[in-house]
Amino acid sequence: MEAFEVNEGYVEEEIEPLHKKYPNCCQIAFIQRALKYIRKGSLNVKEIGQLPHTLDIEMTHKKITKCWEKEKEKHPKSPSLLRTLFRMEWGHFLICFIAILISQLSTLVIPAIIQFMVEWVAEDEPETWKGVVYLIVIAFMQILTSFCFQLSIKWIFVLSLRLRNGLISMIYEKSLKLNSASIEETGKLVNLMSNDAMLFVEQLPLVITGSCAPILFLVVCIILLCIITYWAFIPIGVCLLFVCVNMLSGKMIGFFFRKTQNATDKRLNFLGEILRSIKFIKNNAWEEPLHKRLRKLRTKELWCMGGTMSARSSLVTLMLELSPFMAFILYLVYIQIDYHLEVGKVFTCIAYFNAIRRPFMNFGYFVSCVTTFKVAIGRLQEFFLTPELQPQDRTSAPNSEYAINMKNVNYNFPNGETAFSCDELKIKKGELVCVLGSVGSGKSSFLLSILGELEQSKGETIISGNITYASQTPWLMNTTVRENICFLEKFNREKYNNACTCACLNRDLQILRGGDMYEVAERGANLSGGQRQRISIAIALYNSKDIVIFDDPLSAVDFQVGSFIFEHTMEGLLGNKTRIIVTNQTYFIDKADRIIVIEDKKIAFNGSIEELRNSNLEASQFVKTVSSKKKDNNKKQDTETVPQDVVATDVVEEKRSVGGVAWSTYWHYFRAGGFIGLILCLMPFVVRCASRVCYNLFITFWTNKIDEEHPEGDTYYFYASSISLGVQIIFTLMSMIGISIYGLLCANGLHKMMIRNLFGTLLSFFDITPLGRLLNYFSRDLRFVDFRLPQQYEQFFGQCCDIIAIFVVICTCSYYLIIVVVLVLIAFFLFHKYFVRASIEMQRLEGVTRSPIFIHFDQTLLGLATVRTYGGQETFLDAVIKKMKNNTLSYYTLQMAKSWYSQRLDWLGVGLAIITVMVIVILKIKGGIESGVAGVALMNITTLGGFITDFSQNILEVDIVMQSVERVLVLKDIPVEETKEKKRKYQEIPEDWPKEGKIELKGYQFRYREGLPLVLKGVDAIINDKEKIGIVGRTGSGKSTMMAGLFRIEEPAGGSILVDGIDTTTIPMHTLRSRMCILPQEATMFSGTIRENLDPTFQKNYIVTENGENFSLGERQMICMARALLKGAKILIMDEATASIDIQTDIMIQEMVRKNFKNCTTLTIAHRLHSIMDSNRVMVFDDGHLMEMDTPINLIEQETTIFNNLVQQSGCAEELKRLAKGEASIAETLKAEDEKKKKQDDKSSESTEKTKRSNAT
Repeated sequence: MEAFEVNEGYVEEEIEPLHKKYPNCCQIAFIQRALKYIRKGSLNVKEIGQLPHTLDIEMTHKKITKCWEKEKEKHPKSPSLLRTLFRMEWGHFLICFIAILISQLSTLVIPAIIQFMVEWVAEDEPETWKGVVYLIVIAFMQILTSFCFQLSIKWIFVLSLRLRNGLISMIYEKSLKLNSASIEETGKLVNLMSNDAMLFVEQLPLVITGSCAPILFLVVCIILLCIITYWAFIPIGVCLLFVCVNMLSGKMIGFFFRKTQNATDKRLNFLGEILRSIKFIKNNAWEEPLHKRLRKLRTKELWCMGGTMSARSSLVTLMLELSPFMAFILYLVYIQIDYHLEVGKVFTCIAYFNAIRRPFMNFGYFVSCVTTFKVAIGRLQEFFLTPELQPQDRTSAPNSEYAINMKNVNYNFPNGETAFSCDELKIKKGELVCVLGSVGSGKSSFLLSILGELEQSKGETIISGNITYASQTPWLMNTTVRENICFLEKFNREKYNNACTCACLNRDLQILRGGDMYEVAERGANLSGGQRQRISIAIALYNSKDIVIFDDPLSAVDFQVGSFIFEHTMEGLLGNKTRIIVTNQTYFIDKADRIIVIEDKKIAFNGSIEELRNSNLEASQFVKTVSSKKKDNNKKQDTETVPQDVVATDVVEEKRSVGGVAWSTYWHYFRAGGFIGLILCLMPFVVRCASRVCYNLFITFWTNKIDEEHPEGDTYYFYASSISLGVQIIFTLMSMIGISIYGLLCANGLHKMMIRNLFGTLLSFFDITPLGRLLNYFSRDLRFVDFRLPQQYEQFFGQCCDIIAIFVVICTCSYYLIIVVVLVLIAFFLFHKYFVRASIEMQRLEGVTRSPIFIHFDQTLLGLATVRTYGGQETFLDAVIKKMKNNTLSYYTLQMAKSWYSQRLDWLGVGLAIITVMVIVILKIKGGIESGVAGVALMNITTLGGFITDFSQNILEVDIVMQSVERVLVLKDIPVEETKEKKRKYQEIPEDWPKEGKIELKGYQFRYREGLPLVLKGVDAIINDKEKIGIVGRTGSGKSTMMAGLFRIEEPAGGSILVDGIDTTTIPMHTLRSRMCILPQEATMFSGTIRENLDPTFQKNYIVTENGENFSLGERQMICMARALLKGAKILIMDEATASIDIQTDIMIQEMVRKNFKNCTTLTIAHRLHSIMDSNRVMVFDDGHLMEMDTPINLIEQETTIFNNLVQQSGCAEELKRLAKGEASIAETLKAEDEKKKKQDDKSSESTEKTKRSNAT
């Protein structure tokens, strides 16, 4: 075979990172320069540079793993993950707590300065220098508070990012140690990584800042006691009452959040199954029932989210309204003590409550976050305590003559059920061992026990040498063909060429775009089944060790290719190694040194092929007599494949938008929830804002008369402020709950769009889109849309109300301040416009670098046994850490940029405060301001800076979180199968269509995607109703492509297919696919009951785990066959449906099909020629053309036909010819041939025995 010329690859263009240009990487000055860089174009991870040493992921992983192991040793019965994290970072926790406490305590100095300044304004002849001093002190404290707060937030973020990285790396490493059979819920692991671990980054800053609130409250209580003596117990008692109510709300949040996480796990599990089986779903028109089931899971999740967000809204409302309520309480206290209180002291008390308003808001978040943290840490801890696959005590005997030696062993599944047991088994080094057995007998369990993937409960297993493993379902990574084949080994040209040649891959590599640098899609979705299996074989050849294990490696290739591979691998390249092969292809077992038959999870036979023929086992009658002569494989056309039905599509990189968030993104988001709902949820905000303004104005008017001995209108102000405050609290709660519910409606609308489009898109979309990327959309991005976005909009509208109210009060204090406010607003919008684009670019970069982590994680879970067998745990862990570095670097840069932005906003607030104080000083010097007005202005202006910072940050967060909406909207524009134009061409189809099952192909042409070469090149054929058609051809000749065309997986490139005289392009997709039935190469099952997998029969309810992993591949195929029986379609297609099933079961299925589907048109694609020999006619494909179509016997009797050539090369031409003539059934033919062979073997044995006796004499 002609060798493929290896592409030596290419050298990437080197990009000079910014950290080399600017040594202070990821510091404030670096961010400022980086922002200018981003404004000129998009940002790349390579351009950013390196992570700071404090965020070294390898170091963090080692540290957290070591601490966790110590915790388990110290507390074996009740290890605590929370205690582990605190022990790991206790110093960092303490520093962050002290830093944030200092920044918050510094805010308590400002109310005291306000008191002195109000008293200074109240003086008849104030000293000017005092006003200047107060101005300087206020400016200094504002700057100090801002500096301390931003520094502490940076430290907290570094801490939270370290914890997140440590937990994600631990989750990944733990998954590498789990029993592959015990991982039944992939979605739960993805949820742990994407949501539970990410809580540390999102909520740890709120937890640490909120934890300081009790200390601040205690300090304020002491100050109030000093100012208003025992009257301070009234507002203090009210505060404590608020806190008690919040504790109850916190428990409710924890209760609903736990249910939410469990509901999300179930949704992601089921969604993962759908995405992995989308081809089967489309072929069987199962979109609607599965869509309905997914909607039920989503509805339950949304109800739980609604409970969580409602409890959170009540908690945050109480904290938000604490400050104005305390001001009202102080007003009542002032009246009760008969106005015997100085004005400055009144404002000081109110200012203190304003000063702790943000800490108390954070305390509300603290209570909420602690409850969610408790749930998340509990879930993570439960996962980390999951029993691991313990390293088995396997004695290594390098000098032993046996490669595998088992004595009295018993292996169990994770649930304790016996998987495989054996009294004694000895396999010599260098032996070729074939393992046979019926469906569900335990063949795969036997291999897993050798690999150490099952728990050994007793006995001794001695393995001499390292093992290489090729699984039954080919496991390929989302990388190039070459990197897949090399896997963990370094590239070696000679070794690589030998592996490709022996695996029959050279022709494929010549056809694929880019050759061996062609990128394989996730799970090999853009390759044919035969190509996937042959690449899997090449991986085992290139990485071959002392013992090589194959699990049915030739099921997806035809006999000629299988013969070539077997001869050049088992007898050639691996000839000196121990080879164990599970196979249902009995053509090759006469070359085996040993045959092992597995029955009922035990070894029923262990010996030579002659001994098996002489036995009474059921398997013996299916051991064919195959000529031991080697076939001539020197002919090039006999071994080369022409893979024209290759999907041949390149994996598309994730799209990344440039610039700000488009207005259309906002429009689609709000449209998903309905514009009427938006108006209704905004109305409470309007009332809330109006009541807040009224309340502040009433307080301001009251302060203008506070200097009078007995102000008039106390009753009026009392009732007015009471009503306005009550309305404010009620509508604050209504607005928060309303926006939360509306946010969930928007999220639900987007989720419906995503699912609807995924079910309705072309199958080729899944070939070029990695599954991990889609799971990222439905996990991390959708969680942002579910939770974060409603919270951000809730804060945005709420802060609008607060800022408007404060502006109104300030402007009523002095008209000069209106100019200041306008200037501040202009400066704010200019600054925000400068920064917003850069932050959005950074967020987009973070989202794009997050997807590879999900892709790598999902791929690893699918191939755990392979990874462990090759010893690739460390390599794969290093790979995920490398991807995490890219994501962490982009995320860290984003947060540092936000810190830079916040610091500048703080400076803007400081400037506003300084100007306001200057105005008050100037007005006082000129005698134009009252002390009450000055107090109100100072009280509001000192808090306005914090509100502006929060508001600006919130606008920024809204833009950033909207990136998740932008990302999920990618699914809105994916191509759909049924466009409006196609639907207009549809015609009404009778209810009983197809009534006969006649199929006509008229010049039919097919390609997998626009721009790709034709795969079927003008096929003309007529298949009569009730006819049984066998379809054969070399690997890649176009057999399966014909089935894809029949189900309209893609629209025809030319010609047409008619079923009962109706063009399939005029039939609705769902109708077309639901009226036919296909049994594909890969059996598909969904989690649930057997009843749900078959159809509602109400007879079976045995639980099926995710992807049907608790069933063998053969058992899954049998259930799929039962599914076809229940469907009762007039047209049945079997696409290599029995390739993974033993011959006994295959014969049983073929007889069942002929009996139960005798009134159906049946098309059978098969590599086993026995399966199609009793067909009415056979279709022979080659290079996309229908070369032959006739009865099997007619094609066999013509020596020049391709079909006759296939029969002659099979090694069992005589029995195939008898089957074609109808002279015997498959079972009878095999049994007769076997008895004949037994007699020959008996005579041979007698002759051999006589010779031995003669020699002995």
